[in-house]
Amino acid sequence: MADILKVYTAEQLYAMYRLKLSMDGVGRTDFNEGSKVRSLLEGVSEITSVIQMDHKEAIAKAIPIALYQGFGFTKLGATNAIGYIRPYRKPALWIKYTGVGTSALITSTAAIISSAVVGAPGDAFSFAYAANPNASDLVAAIDALANWEATLVQDAPSTQLYQYTAKEAVAATNYLNTTGLDLMLATALAVSVLAGYSVSVDNMQIITTAAATILAGESGIQCAAQVQSTGTVGNIAVNAIDTLNGKGYISSQIDGIEQCINDSAFSGGAPAETDAQRKTRFSQTVTALNAGTKAGIEAAIRAITGVRSVGMRTSYPFKGTNTILVDDGSGVISPTLLAEVEKVLYGDPDDLSNYPGKNAEGIGYNIAAPTIVAVSIGITAYRLPSVNVDLLEIKDAVQTAVEQYVNTRQLGENVLLSEIIRVGKNANAAVYDMVVTSPTVNVVIDDDEFAKTGAGTGGTVTVTVSIATSF
Repeated sequence: MADILKVYTAEQLYAMYRLKLSMDGVGRTDFNEGSKVRSLLEGVSEITSVIQMDHKEAIAKAIPIALYQGFGFTKLGATNAIGYIRPYRKPALWIKYTGVGTSALITSTAAIISSAVVGAPGDAFSFAYAANPNASDLVAAIDALANWEATLVQDAPSTQLYQYTAKEAVAATNYLNTTGLDLMLATALAVSVLAGYSVSVDNMQIITTAAATILAGESGIQCAAQVQSTGTVGNIAVNAIDTLNGKGYISSQIDGIEQCINDSAFSGGAPAETDAQRKTRFSQTVTALNAGTKAGIEAAIRAITGVRSVGMRTSYPFKGTNTILVDDGSGVISPTLLAEVEKVLYGDPDDLSNYPGKNAEGIGYNIAAPTIVAVSIGITAYRLPSVNVDLLEIKDAVQTAVEQYVNTRQLGENVLLSEIIRVGKNANAAVYDMVVTSPTVNVVIDDDEFAKTGAGTGGTVTVTVSIATSF
């Protein structure tokens, strides 16, 4: 750049101005410190020097930008965090089985409520609604049993309870996202939650990206959702949305839905690509320019907005066919994304300048979403007795950090126990120690898979926080 545009310091410019005045014989010879002539020359020199440096810096920035723009190599924008929200309605009551049985099946008819317990038949019960006319009466009767707990949410005649057949209570999660089976009223009809249903929290709007249905007799449903604000601000923590307790509010009301919560963290929100990151990606793209190569195809698809990682299984599922795995974080490929990938891969006859095609002639391609590996993690975290930090605060912080670590693993990246411990301990300064109780080894993720955990994925992060007794 120095050979293209030479710049001068303020001292150099002052020396040149002074020499020019002396050579021209303008009669101005007082160049002493503080003189008017010197002050004028120094002021002009300093301003000119700054302008020159700004100009040089602008050119240095403009050259690569012009190069990138000339090739249509635009900077990737910020991404949105994704996760799940759970719209729900309140049940009449919830019950919890605490015995040694392996299964506790609840049946509610028009006349009775009963249970059948596998492995501990003595824990079974049966109560007639005639003898317990209100839900509050049933709660008192069930709660009095040795291995059962019941909690009233809203009272109503017992005969109005929804009729269930063999509903599993073991491992059920109630409307508060704690252990317990929700029992709804008979008026709990199915409610459709359309894509576009929204809630707001902390000046951010969260919108569902796929339709879902709260079935009759159920309290809620996990809905895939996206934070509309881009960047890391959208990576919200567990229970950051909890309208029942004043955290956010429902923006689009639907009859039958009372509250909304996020049982797991949102993740994947990232800022726009930096100049350094674009430079690296440009180098990778140039290296892989040849169409038909694995690197070239992957680099071209990776440049599609929203794509987070790309992989390819060659000669799969049979020789002469390659499978391209495209991950946008959702676990599926939308019709819009599929169409864009096909244009990049096969070309667009109506727009060959932007879509010349990357596929190799004679090779077949399958475009698929990676297989989701549901990862469940059990963690015990410890806090010192002298530290005055709420155990629930520690639990939520550790769960959020671990979920966001797992859910930002890219295609084929393993889930490492050492990283789980690192991010979990760093999540809250009050974490004195932490043990991963399950799994006991790293979770190996194949090249066509990516790890997921949390609500809606099939995986869970369960955190138990205790006060350390020895240290």
